[in-house]
Formats: sequence, C-alpha cells, structure tokens
Amino acid sequence: MPNSISRRAFVAELAMLSAPLIVLAQEKDKNKNKNNDKNKEEKKKEAEEKKDEAKDEAKDKADDREEVVDAPGTDHAQDRRKDRRKDAAKNPPGS
Repeated sequence: MPNSISRRAFVAELAMLSAPLIVLAQEKDKNKNKNNDKNKEEKKKEAEEKKDEAKDEAKDKADDREEVVDAPGTDHAQDRRKDRRKDAAKNPPGS
C-alpha cells in the first residue's frame, strides 16, 4: 500500500484540525465584544464626569464673576472708566 492519503481522508483531517481553531477564534471575538462593551460603558461614565466637571467650573466662574468688586457693566465700573478717560485727557501719554 502506497504512502498516499486519499482526498476524503485529507479533508476529514483538515476539518478535525480546523474546528478547534474556529471555536477558539469565536471565543476571542466574544471576549473582544465584551471588552468593547465595557470600554464603551467606561467612556460614557468618563464623558458624564467631564460634563459634570464642566458644569461645576461654569458655576464657579459665574460665582467668581459675581464676587468681583466692580463687574463689567456696573455703575461703578462705568464711573471708573469715565475717571480714567478724564485723567487721560488731562495728562496725555508721552507728555
């Protein structure tokens, strides 16, 4: 009997060897999908945290603006501007 293998035997061996590889690849894909879902959830949480931080910073800036002695647009700020203009007219720069 020669050392040749029939086509049918070759295909059967190939199928036997490839089946575990296919199953292994499918398991890896499932794990990747699970990891992707976890990563998506983490990214959503991070995005929400960033939004909350931005809101807090905006509130802080608004509070800081209210605490300014003469916020822009107030009567005191306009009076100071008028005073500076008068002083500039009296004492021109470079004189």
